[in-house]
Amino acid sequence: MMGESEGGSRGRGVTRAAVIGYGSDAREQALRLRAIGWEVEVVVRSGGMTWIHAVADGFRPVPAAEAALRADVVVVHLPESEQPAVWAYGLAPYLAPGALVIFAHGSAVYSGAVDPDPRLDVALVTACTVRGSVRGAEQVCRVAVQRDATGHALERALAFVRAVFGSIKVETTTLDFEVRADLSELGAKMGGPQALMAEWDRVLASPSHEPDEGNLTYYERLRATVLAGGRKRGAA
Repeated sequence: MMGESEGGSRGRGVTRAAVIGYGSDAREQALRLRAIGWEVEVVVRSGGMTWIHAVADGFRPVPAAEAALRADVVVVHLPESEQPAVWAYGLAPYLAPGALVIFAHGSAVYSGAVDPDPRLDVALVTACTVRGSVRGAEQVCRVAVQRDATGHALERALAFVRAVFGSIKVETTTLDFEVRADLSELGAKMGGPQALMAEWDRVLASPSHEPDEGNLTYYERLRATVLAGGRKRGAA
């Protein structure tokens, strides 16, 4: 079910993936997919440490647009604040209808700063967590479908999970639940919602940072979510 995109890999019998970013999780997934026979292209900025690591691992990094044109599956591992620009200019115009897009983090999609075409299958796949006691511990991954153009988005996302993580327990979730949980955890680490929003304001006000419309939408929507969560707790 992975090769559903128009002009995709159904005729080849091989799934072609574009991995956007090359941090530790992205690297592990790219290497795993290549090891099981997928054709994998990596997209990273030229000359940085992640580019060096990708080249050392045997990949030839390519521009986002080039990878997107050929991809049946796109796996986005970029930091959320970087996703709007890369999505708008490097990915969205080049993806074939029916392609599957996997996000490792969902806040840019949730905020509307990244707005996938309705002709795409889009899902959030969380990192694996260990649940239970040492003796009865099990790895768990969660999947949330955000777009289901083909009618098989969940099935395809589950196939991706099996490809990169093997036989683990998979639970379905929602984008809203996962993003709210992430924001709650981040706020707690930073000292509360107000501290979190103060940090966002500091980033936006930095002279070296000129946010585009996508970034502004991203932060504004997240601020509204954090404030709404605070009001709900206060009313409880």
